[in-house]
Amino acid sequence: MQIIHKIDDFLFIIFPYMKVEGGGDNNSLLVKKLEEYYSYGEYKPRITIENGYVIVDVDNSAILSQESDYKKAIQYCDSGKFAEAEPILKSLIKVNPTNSEYYRVLGQIYSEQGNQDEAINCLIDSLRWNSKNGWALLMMGNIFSRFKNDISTAMKYYDQSLKVNPNDFIVITNIGGSLLGQGKLVEAKKYFEHSLEINKDYPNTHYALGIIAEKENNLQTAFQNSIIAAKLCKPQDQLYQNSLKQAFEVSERIVQENKETAIVKNFLHKLEFDCDKQIELVEDSKIATAAKIEFAENYNLEKHILRYKPSYPTIQHLILHELVHLDFVIQARKEKVNLLFLSNSENKEEFLSSIKSTIELLTKKGIQKEAIHNYTQALFEGINHQIYNTPIDLFIEDLIYNEYPELRSYQFLSIYTFIQEGIRAVTDPKTLEVAPTDLISKSKIYNLVTALHYKDLFGFDLTAQFKPTPKELEQSKKFLSEYSDLKLNKQPAIEYELVKNWAKVLQLDKYFSLVSEDIYRAENQNSSLEDETRNEEVEMFQFQRSQEIIGTNMAVVTYMVDALQYFEKMSQDNIKKIAVEIALLGAKGFRTDKNDYTLSSIPNTQFSGYKILAYYYISWKLALPEMLPQLQLPFNDEYKVAYTMYAKGNK
Repeated sequence: MQIIHKIDDFLFIIFPYMKVEGGGDNNSLLVKKLEEYYSYGEYKPRITIENGYVIVDVDNSAILSQESDYKKAIQYCDSGKFAEAEPILKSLIKVNPTNSEYYRVLGQIYSEQGNQDEAINCLIDSLRWNSKNGWALLMMGNIFSRFKNDISTAMKYYDQSLKVNPNDFIVITNIGGSLLGQGKLVEAKKYFEHSLEINKDYPNTHYALGIIAEKENNLQTAFQNSIIAAKLCKPQDQLYQNSLKQAFEVSERIVQENKETAIVKNFLHKLEFDCDKQIELVEDSKIATAAKIEFAENYNLEKHILRYKPSYPTIQHLILHELVHLDFVIQARKEKVNLLFLSNSENKEEFLSSIKSTIELLTKKGIQKEAIHNYTQALFEGINHQIYNTPIDLFIEDLIYNEYPELRSYQFLSIYTFIQEGIRAVTDPKTLEVAPTDLISKSKIYNLVTALHYKDLFGFDLTAQFKPTPKELEQSKKFLSEYSDLKLNKQPAIEYELVKNWAKVLQLDKYFSLVSEDIYRAENQNSSLEDETRNEEVEMFQFQRSQEIIGTNMAVVTYMVDALQYFEKMSQDNIKKIAVEIALLGAKGFRTDKNDYTLSSIPNTQFSGYKILAYYYISWKLALPEMLPQLQLPFNDEYKVAYTMYAKGNK
């Protein structure tokens, strides 16, 4: 074998004693020292000096090949079994001291074990046998930079590595990392950007640029770099975890520091022009979700109403999400292809029939009919919500991601929160005890589609947290693939094709119908959507809104007086029991046009909508006053009047 060294400063870095004893200009001493080093056993090297290079010829033909043992040592290292690999490498070096890689791997083992001095010794030997061993040069630079805090020496090895391979992006990134560690941001950034020019798919470079961008307070760039790094990593990589940690920290800073954005207002005004209707943004802490849009046509209103909770951290994204949904409807209406998603009593009966065994189980457990009704109603509305929204939301989120990059950090946190809620819904042990297994599986598939899409957008894979079966994961991937094909040429109302197709595949298509909006409107002129499509939440909201308009409700006042009289001699525990039962009964809201509400704790009594609301308020006022504000019932004025009347009556 032939070893070639250039006679320069680097030669005397890896053979420092030569320079000390004789200097670089004493060729005879140089030859003598190299001959001593490269001799082993009876074998002596032949050394010549030509044109500034020293050439070492070593006869290693008698050295046995140890390829199988070397591979075994590498496998041990890959598995983190350094103690097993170490003696194999020492044995290999004893038999064949000419192999640079043997020393390099042994040096890596010592470094991993924390013995940096011995690692340096091995790596020096590695470079003596092959001064162009890029990995050995890189490791030497890393050790002096990270463990010795000697940037000057580290740079000598990094520079030598770049001379060997000027396009080694890994070395360039490591140089940048060393400078970054010293707080030299400007210099470090140049190396990282150069590395990116060579290889744009090296995650370490993007991660490092994200760190610099954050230090420069360029948070949008920092967030984007951390996401790119995560996408380029494997989930088991430590850099993957570090990148996501960085993404969360930076996005939270962006959201905290930028509460307002002009994006929403500008898009809203565009939609107003497109649909020729005003869109009103209304702060409303009483709605069940963070944001919801009420289409004017569905509520007999002259304008669209978008209600939102201002306290929600990522509300800007959620408002924009609702506006994009409205935009889809507007575009579909222009082409006369918009569809309405409806469910009626027949759809509900089909659903109840499919979960008959669950209802029987709940009944056997002694659960009250009202509670079972509320539970099954929530299941019915929940699965229909997923059927309708999951495909549409994919198109919406893609549009937001691609056209509004300024909101990606909001989107990142917002969808993450939504997915976490989905995970809890389909994996919670208490839920799984009674929930219909088949329905949970189908709900999980819809959730997995969202999680897979989130992974595509942000590189964060949450699918394992759903604990999916292979079949569930396979089906969700098929659905996402169908979506990916359609999104390439998005046409108005195309999202409804996925709503229908996915529901049919999952045998959920009996729980709703999609009808032409034009035909429906023609048949139901001057009316809002019929009661069959309006759930308790809408009814409850409309009641609350009417209270704000008409003021004090005397019907509620009268029922409150009745409630105060009923509870006046009752213990706190009994009142609390009634309060909790009413809360469970009204989990999805109460309808004021109903007159047949019943409570097992108040037998032989039927309650109208207003009466049950009055008892709701008074029971919590008396038994759980600290929790009353959370009910968000607009009856403070009614209570003042009712209590005055009650007090006068007891004088």
